[in-house]
Amino acid sequence: MVQVHLGALILISWITLGSGDMTALLSSEPNDYSDLVLTKTEGAPPSWLKGTLCRIGPGLFEHGGRSVNNVVDGLAKVHGWNFDGDGTVKYTAKMIPSYLYNKTMKDNILAPNAYAGDVVPDLTMQEELQVMMAKPEQKDNANIAIWDLDNGKSVTVTGESPMMQQMLPHSLKYKCPLLSGAVATIGSTRMTLFSATHYAKHVSGTSFNHILTMSMLPWEMSELSYDFFEYSATSFGEIKTRKIGSIPTSMSDIRMLHMFGATENFIVVPLWNLQFSPESFMNIMFDMTHLCQSMRFTYDNPFYFHVISIATGELHTFELPPARGVHVMNSFERTNFKGETEVVMDAPTTSDVHALDLNKQCLLDVLKIPFMKDPEFMYKNMPWDTTLRRYILNINTNQYTIEDLPRNWEPVDALVDFPFINPAYVGKEYCFCYFQQWQMNPNNMDLLKYDLCKKTSTTWHEDGKLVMELVFAANPKPTSEDDGVIVAQVYDTINSTTELIVWNAKDLKVLARFDNLVKVPYTIHGWWFSD
Repeated sequence: MVQVHLGALILISWITLGSGDMTALLSSEPNDYSDLVLTKTEGAPPSWLKGTLCRIGPGLFEHGGRSVNNVVDGLAKVHGWNFDGDGTVKYTAKMIPSYLYNKTMKDNILAPNAYAGDVVPDLTMQEELQVMMAKPEQKDNANIAIWDLDNGKSVTVTGESPMMQQMLPHSLKYKCPLLSGAVATIGSTRMTLFSATHYAKHVSGTSFNHILTMSMLPWEMSELSYDFFEYSATSFGEIKTRKIGSIPTSMSDIRMLHMFGATENFIVVPLWNLQFSPESFMNIMFDMTHLCQSMRFTYDNPFYFHVISIATGELHTFELPPARGVHVMNSFERTNFKGETEVVMDAPTTSDVHALDLNKQCLLDVLKIPFMKDPEFMYKNMPWDTTLRRYILNINTNQYTIEDLPRNWEPVDALVDFPFINPAYVGKEYCFCYFQQWQMNPNNMDLLKYDLCKKTSTTWHEDGKLVMELVFAANPKPTSEDDGVIVAQVYDTINSTTELIVWNAKDLKVLARFDNLVKVPYTIHGWWFSD
């Protein structure tokens, strides 16, 4: 069944591209689909593969004469590919009826929000003030990540806000908005600013996230805090929260925290040198609603690693040389030969932060549509040079070690990011991590498997193919860590079509391909929900 949204028919020139490129991937697609049976074009998925690949991203970039041009700014659309075990795959996709989506439809213009890219026409000062003063319930364009907070009962989608949205698995029928229960504990004298888009999963099945809060009291407005909470689900699917601890900071040093990790006993928080720093108090409304105006890489300050005890909230802080990262591969704890506790975190990072002026382009410019259209510009101006780094933090001595893993993938001049591991190994020692390997010129997004134990890598490549962030689905009766499949949406820049591909996670050989039949826009993050 297809339900066509009649809005969003105006495409401006800097979103629309020529034929044979990324047009279909980087433009609006607000149509809803339900149980569209895909055409199998090669092989077959394993019979044990039963469940749904869910992905989230933008579905609408313009409405009523206002347009945005960054992938992270589009109104949210959720996608699901359901595998029933007999080789059939059904595709479902729906726009999320958030407050911002409904306001857009009601007012017949794209609702004001905080944006990473350009917005045309720009926000008025009144709209900027509305965004600044908006309640969390009004900052609900959850278009970045997907999480399982309640043991598979819901598909929970998130953005950089404590306001989430929930759908039923498989059908993607809208359930309800979900405001983090932690907001109620913050108190009337504090304002909620941001949350991480990724919830850190604990080995027990619970999850963690933070809320960045600021005091509303005039004499304390420079005092901010990253407050961390544990999220657990009752047998009825209710989400309960418990505060774990806090990391204090100041207005002059607000760091971007997109993703962090959790081990058995600790929350592991990398505060990279990506700082929100409005140019002046007079410009604060503009800077805080145009995020790239206030985002800076701070070369003069340390990179902070914070480790919080889940049991006591005790905070351990490590100061490291400046570093640039966004996502986390995994974190775990171990005991060294002296009997000391070490917390380990692995992450893809920029190899050398001094090789390129990291303030020439905003971090989020890598997903700015006009730039993504220009492979030569991306290659010359974006810091694609990646090193997989292991940070070893000694809790007993407060000393650290940094290990650079061999950069043995081909081609080496590629942005290696969007890591995904077997979810059963989150928070534990592991060997395998899978990445999107983005060659920026010529434009190709490959699939990379990295073996951290043997220090080897394997790449899957087809000319003109763009593999969106991949997801690992484990064999329900596994015999090894990599016993499973990789599933991903793949865009063909030559034919401007989308296919769904299933690979063997051991050797990256293609097991099955499906023609998606309809256009699928860019998606950012995803998760596998098993039957």
